[in-house]
Amino acid sequence: MVKQWLGLFLILSSPVWAFTELKVSLDKNPLLLGETAVLELVADDQVAHQPDFSVLDQHFIVQGPSMGQQMQIINGKASRTTSWRLLLKAKKAGTFVIPAFQIEDISSSAIEVQVVESSASTQNSNDPVLFLQSSLDSSELYVQQLAYLDVKIFFQGDLQRGSLSEPKVDGLSIEQLGKDKEGSELVNGERYRTFTRRYRLIPERSGTFVLPGSTLSGEMLDRNSGRYDYFAQTKAVSATASDLTIEVAPRPEHFPGDWLIADLVSLNEEWSPATDLLTQGEPVTRTITLTALDVAEHQLPDLPLNAPDGVKLYKEQPQAKQAERNGTLVAQKVFSMAVVANKTGELVLPEVKLPWWNKKTNSVHYATLPEKRLTVELNPELPQQSNAAVVVPASQGAGSVTEITENNPWQWNYTSSVLSALWLFSVVALLWFRPKRALAVKTRVQSSASAKANPKKLQQACHNNDAGPARQWLMLWAQQQFGKAPASLTELAHWCKDENFAEQLQLLNQQLYQKDQQNWQGKMLWICWSKLSLEKSEDKNALPELYPE
Repeated sequence: MVKQWLGLFLILSSPVWAFTELKVSLDKNPLLLGETAVLELVADDQVAHQPDFSVLDQHFIVQGPSMGQQMQIINGKASRTTSWRLLLKAKKAGTFVIPAFQIEDISSSAIEVQVVESSASTQNSNDPVLFLQSSLDSSELYVQQLAYLDVKIFFQGDLQRGSLSEPKVDGLSIEQLGKDKEGSELVNGERYRTFTRRYRLIPERSGTFVLPGSTLSGEMLDRNSGRYDYFAQTKAVSATASDLTIEVAPRPEHFPGDWLIADLVSLNEEWSPATDLLTQGEPVTRTITLTALDVAEHQLPDLPLNAPDGVKLYKEQPQAKQAERNGTLVAQKVFSMAVVANKTGELVLPEVKLPWWNKKTNSVHYATLPEKRLTVELNPELPQQSNAAVVVPASQGAGSVTEITENNPWQWNYTSSVLSALWLFSVVALLWFRPKRALAVKTRVQSSASAKANPKKLQQACHNNDAGPARQWLMLWAQQQFGKAPASLTELAHWCKDENFAEQLQLLNQQLYQKDQQNWQGKMLWICWSKLSLEKSEDKNALPELYPE
């Protein structure tokens, strides 16, 4: 007993023999088109390197390889092998050569394979436990019309593993929708298990397209094989669906506007707050939702939303999303904007009209929002233009100047002297007080730099229409945001590069430094800053649910 174990130890610890032979075999030759064959490559030793099997892709659909290593001891003599198994399915009929494979300096032999066309009866009898069906809801489409492609797998028995080829044709955009659905069906009195995979298909140009049938390659348990034979427990199986032909027509020439073809298109709007009475200068939010069936989100167009005279629109970036509901693709695009009316009286927002092509009726339809009539009431906090302004005629003004110049020379000289003295005094005062004021400003900025810019303070200042604290908070926020304080609100506007925010900063600047100060309204500044802040911090992938629970 000890001698046997010692002999086994000596065998296992002996140097590994360098492999000297590489054999290749194919279990079927010739092959029927659509039939699966097993290619096996065996090296007579343990090998770490794998040969290059990519040469097979030119003529075959390849699954694998799977690699295995074995060691046998017969009469005290050990042998080692490394094997690779691949499933091959020819792409077309003909005669092909599987080239020699090479590992290190050892090469296998080449194999000539003949692939012959199979008859209809042979196709029906081949792998009766497995077959595929492809279907398209419509084979005649317009360009950009969405269609649904279903690939269904029928099988009996235990499908251990499998790989389904993805449909791919130049000029057709194809994308899987949702997850595979499992079920069962009766076919010719036989019960089959099924797996169905759905795709959305959109033709990108007109013409005739041939969509090759998808192929399933896999392995099934062989109930007739030996129970303890590992390689005999499964058998290679494959099936291919029939090809589909698609005719794609160009868009109708008489269609108005951007091309949109769908099963249904609708527009609806919401106002926040919900009212038909607006206040001059006060913003309200208008949200328009465009919904379409059998359309992908990227196909939804923008809406022609123009502001009439006396209205300012602050538009947000539209948000689009799609979802599959009961096998139908639903897409939505949301347009949100702040509406500010600057004039009092009746306000009419024009009708929103979007043309689309109804694929069922084969005609032009329109999704519309009727015109919206609103009433804008006077805002007593806003300065109103006076209609009784005094206008001095040009001739009268010129006469007055002439009278002072010619009839009162002493008065003119006296006035000039007083103005010169005041100018000189202003220069001296500026030079005297400037260092102290600069020091005070510098000290104030340094002391506030350690504080954190709390947005609630800006919100409160804007709510109270308090321009001074609003400017002070913005300067502190800019210092923390950009690492340095801007020299002015104008420079801050240049840094932020936002048109609406810059407009509000300009109004704030005018309120602070113009002689004729008006009642500043800070709500739009708060809205524009909030939008600016959100755009810098929002997650672009975090879109709201299409149908929230």
